[in-house]
Amino acid sequence: MPGFRAHFPTPPTGQDMPVNMDIHSILPMHLFALIVVSVFAYVIGSVVYQLHFSPLSRFPGPKIAAVTYLYEFYYDAILKGRYIFKIKELHEKYGTFIDKEYTRPRELHINDPHFYNVLYSHSNPRDKEYYYLKPFDFPLSSFGTESHQLHRLRRGAMNPFFARGRVLQQESLIQGLVKKLCSRIENFGAGGGTVPLSLGYTCLTTDLITTFTMDRCYGYLEAPDWYPNWGQVLRDASEMSVVSRQLTWVLSLLKMLPKSLTMSLNPGLKLFYTLAERCRERIDEVQYERQREQKGSEETVGRKKTVFDQIFDSRLSGEEKRPARLTQEVRSIIGAGTETTSNCLSVISFHLLRNPEKLRRLREELREAEPDPTAEIRLCQLESLPYLSSVVLEGLRLSYGVSTRLQRKSPRDVIEYGKYAIPPGTPVGMSSVIMHHSEEIFPDSYNFVPERWLDLQERKYLEKYMVSFSSGSRRCLGMNLAKAEIFIAASTIFRRFDFEMCDTTLDDIQIHHDLFIPRPKNLKTIGVQARLKGKLVASKISEK
Repeated sequence: MPGFRAHFPTPPTGQDMPVNMDIHSILPMHLFALIVVSVFAYVIGSVVYQLHFSPLSRFPGPKIAAVTYLYEFYYDAILKGRYIFKIKELHEKYGTFIDKEYTRPRELHINDPHFYNVLYSHSNPRDKEYYYLKPFDFPLSSFGTESHQLHRLRRGAMNPFFARGRVLQQESLIQGLVKKLCSRIENFGAGGGTVPLSLGYTCLTTDLITTFTMDRCYGYLEAPDWYPNWGQVLRDASEMSVVSRQLTWVLSLLKMLPKSLTMSLNPGLKLFYTLAERCRERIDEVQYERQREQKGSEETVGRKKTVFDQIFDSRLSGEEKRPARLTQEVRSIIGAGTETTSNCLSVISFHLLRNPEKLRRLREELREAEPDPTAEIRLCQLESLPYLSSVVLEGLRLSYGVSTRLQRKSPRDVIEYGKYAIPPGTPVGMSSVIMHHSEEIFPDSYNFVPERWLDLQERKYLEKYMVSFSSGSRRCLGMNLAKAEIFIAASTIFRRFDFEMCDTTLDDIQIHHDLFIPRPKNLKTIGVQARLKGKLVASKISEK
């Protein structure tokens, strides 16, 4: 084919070859070619292994997800937290009984509500997966601990501090902060102003968790505008965790940038950095106060115990009591205890204001418990009210806690599931979002139906599949505190005030993005907003 060869230069013959072209000048070209071929062979070999010889190759699922992280990256980073919904779709495609598929190389996902308590076990060791922990950059905290054994030690030191008995002892703290929230609602609503309820809930949960853990209230509820940037920066951090799972250099780059620059890019980061500094300062203060206590100083008499005291008094090693580790510990607790609880209160508020009959029924029950809307109702009494309890449970179900899939792996033993044997060290995930929308367990799952929880026998059954706080040995540390806060805040607010929801739709509240925490379709929303129509008195509660 003369015409074809005419397009290419004729290779040099021995006579034409330059005199100075020796073996040393040719070698780099051959080395480059060898590297390219080796990389290509490695990629092809890895793909063939993952698809045909890997221990996970027998599990059904999309082949592309088994060989590259880009599948997950596209749905989570590019489409902003849509992978969990793709996983649900894949479950429907690959069968309703097995309901497994690759979600990324080396990871499985199971959609079987009855298997949840096997995977998230109390008795069997379950490690976390580093791939999902690294973006949070809290490796020294209990939350960021991979090893089951080390987590057990770290968590065990703090469990008494968050036990139900201690939460009950701190009920006056919760009641007092909720009263402050109510006072601020009146300020916002004066003259027909709009009340940004979701912002208020975030300030409430922040003030409570910092006071409960560190005996320091930083006055978020008292801020004139309720710090709209604070909730947003928490949500931005969760979104960044999704992006930086695979692009780890993004997190490293952000840490290298001057704080002044990052704060100019995101003003809310100033609050984030300030809180981190306050945590470090508070640890130093507690250490100083403990030293003075040992010397018998009268100034420290009656000092309230902090979570730092709890850890200092534990049997953990000195290495585990370092300020650097304690800072990560308390920051992770504050992060976990703020937006999730606030989101639950927002979900409850939205659905009650959108369903007047359900709100009327709740108010009637609360009126019977205490006719005076301004009087406190103790937590134990609130928890005994059937419809309020049902409202709280349904709010927890539709707010999910953490929405992302939570991976666990058995460090030594095979996990058995039907005819499948999941090898040790294999990350396996399940999600509260998929669990809570199982139509088999929760019919009409996308609607707010507190009535599903009213029958006590049915409630006992449903609670096995309601996993907003996860389950097993890594269940949410602050579960008792969060529940108490939700019961007291929801009951107090809707006993005292008559609202009309405004500038809020389902797109501002219903999950559309899984950014570790659930986020709605409108990512720029400030959540539930309402107009204060008036305060309720005893005679008006039953009319509303």
